[in-house]
Amino acid sequence: MKNVTARKRPARVPNRLVAAPRRLQSERSADTRRRLIDAAINCLARLGYGATTVSLVAEEAKVSRGAMTHQYPAKNDLMLAVVEAVFDQDGRHYNRTVLEKQPLQWMRDLPATMWDVISQPSGIAVIEIMLASRSDRQLADRLRVVQRKIDSSAHQWIVERMEGAGLKDRPDGEAVHRLFVAAIRGLSLEALFRRDRAPMIAAVAVLSEMLGLLYPALKSST
Repeated sequence: MKNVTARKRPARVPNRLVAAPRRLQSERSADTRRRLIDAAINCLARLGYGATTVSLVAEEAKVSRGAMTHQYPAKNDLMLAVVEAVFDQDGRHYNRTVLEKQPLQWMRDLPATMWDVISQPSGIAVIEIMLASRSDRQLADRLRVVQRKIDSSAHQWIVERMEGAGLKDRPDGEAVHRLFVAAIRGLSLEALFRRDRAPMIAAVAVLSEMLGLLYPALKSST
């Protein structure tokens, strides 16, 4: 018999799993806050303020109750964080629309843009929080401080957009701004109640006509 020399099998190189880089604590905390805020918005828009408990939000966000209370010790803390987060999110949306249109056209379309923003679940969530503050003095006091800053910043931003379109703000410009925001919020609630957005969109078109009456330059430049 022939001697058969056994072939040596090449040594197997063990598979080494490359560990993913560990996230910083600040990144993990930011992710937890984002998940909680998103979950709170969904619950508020879907179920209303009364049914939105901290336990339900934590469950929806898939976050432990302890991790939630570490970020937001009380429900009011989370609700105020929702209001501020929605304002930031809405601001990014408005900024994107500014880049898509000419300044005058953007101003003409402003009521419709406001409707697109405020009638979304995030806008409904803020309305739910505002309504709930009627029976929660602590929430109301804290919310008023936050909302004043938001209103002032939003109006100043609108004034800058007007100036970019060659328009001058009216002496009662802040009241006009407040009127349009309140009208859109009311129409958003009406749409929820009626489960029909079509009549509300028609009403938004009327608001656009009103804006042209308040600022005639919008109509004369068409």
